[in-house]
Amino acid sequence: MTKIDPAALRDHVVELTRHGPRHRDNPTAIGPVLDHLTGHLTDSGYRVAVERYGDAAHEVNLIADLGRPVDAPIVEVGAHWDTVAGTPGADDNASGVAGLLEIARLLAVDPPARSPRFCVFGGEEDDEPFTGSRAHVARLGADGVRVAGAVVLEMIAYRDSRPGTQRIPAEMRDALGDVAGLDRGDFVCAIGSIESTHWLAALQAAGWVQEPTLPVVPLPVPRQHSGDGARSDHVPYWAAGWPAVMVSDTANFRNPHYHRPSDTIDTLDFDFAAAVAATVAEAVRTLSR
Repeated sequence: MTKIDPAALRDHVVELTRHGPRHRDNPTAIGPVLDHLTGHLTDSGYRVAVERYGDAAHEVNLIADLGRPVDAPIVEVGAHWDTVAGTPGADDNASGVAGLLEIARLLAVDPPARSPRFCVFGGEEDDEPFTGSRAHVARLGADGVRVAGAVVLEMIAYRDSRPGTQRIPAEMRDALGDVAGLDRGDFVCAIGSIESTHWLAALQAAGWVQEPTLPVVPLPVPRQHSGDGARSDHVPYWAAGWPAVMVSDTANFRNPHYHRPSDTIDTLDFDFAAAVAATVAEAVRTLSR
């Protein structure tokens, strides 16, 4: 069973939120945040490349790998570091970035046969969304890089086990089946394209081996899906024809602080976030064999 330290996740979220919104209108936050990400990934043994997709300070992705040659397509693990204006973005998406950092640390100690690549994207919250990940995926295609697909962490730290705390988008009710059994916000959702079915299965299996088990609710959708399941950096991978899965606490369908000043660290459940990160790490290990 994979273990992630909840205290380590909390420490990352503290560092990522202490400078205010990670938004282009708050440039003083950008440098310290990128420094923290680069420093942790480097300390974990990764080569970190700065991937710029524009001239502004905030138009940057960080791409980290162990520098090991591989002959087969590799798995990418992604999360966006930016926020909308006016929010510290503790759940959205400091929690996802914290999870990525600790998954990277864990898999550097005992890497799978095909070491995954870790991608921290800018521009997810731009007016034209997914700017950073779209540029990254376009660059991969132009360079002929072989990618198996991606797992994207999009808000992983909000849990509320009370009845009625989870809403389900109308467009997803039929696909999820027994919606009445999903009215508590204590599971994590994995949304993937139809081509990602075995990725969804790997995540669900990884959730079962956690102690206690983490319920992973899989939701396969067509790659052309443009509804609530298409609101993060997995979408450019779908557009390129690659398998990709978004792992999420379901954002505004559970978390009342979504995109608000109240999205603060004291609202988060780091035991839940640790279980989600451990589940993703276990699944990525399986998918990278």
